Amino acid sequence: MKEKLQNSNIYWSCGFIILLIFSALGVFSLSSTTNTVKAINNQTVPTVLNTHQVLPLGLAQQLATATQTYCKDKGYSVTISVLNRDGVDILLARGDGTTGATVEVARQKAYAAAGFQSPTSAMEERAKTANPGIIAIDRFAVLPGGLPIKAGGELVGGIGVSGAPSGTIDEQCAKAGLAAIASSLSNTNTSNRTNINNNSSGIKAG
Repeated sequence: MKEKLQNSNIYWSCGFIILLIFSALGVFSLSSTTNTVKAINNQTVPTVLNTHQVLPLGLAQQLATATQTYCKDKGYSVTISVLNRDGVDILLARGDGTTGATVEVARQKAYAAAGFQSPTSAMEERAKTANPGIIAIDRFAVLPGGLPIKAGGELVGGIGVSGAPSGTIDEQCAKAGLAAIASSLSNTNTSNRTNINNNSSGIKAG
């Protein structure tokens, strides 16, 4: 009888010890989980959204008008496409007497210039030598006459010109248009950003 009681006491003691061990493990696990949650909650979470410059419609209209005027003074009627940084139309200005084909060509020049952030004349040279695959990209016209529009080194859009006797003249018209609005762009404030912050930057056409 005494032996049974002793065995029973041993079993109870062992069970109690095991229970204490599991309880300790549970407390440790809960403490570890709580600490992990606290660590996550204490991590610094950025509260400022990324911002980017936006080319306002008014300046895009001035750009198109200046470009048209330059080409018209040279005796050429052209179509002008101005796209935003994502390749979406801001405006399209088709000169009197231009053919329907100039519409898509101008848009595709602007799209290529914005997409590669490079003048399309430079891309044409690359296509001839280092990267001929450029000409196969959908919606890209790798012909002179497309220029990226940049604000403080940041891309804001692209302009494409089509309709002059040569792509070189198309590009000259685009450059003249950008030069005409350069001062207006440089004076644009941060209200033309998608999100307003306190960091202003100068804007220039490039």
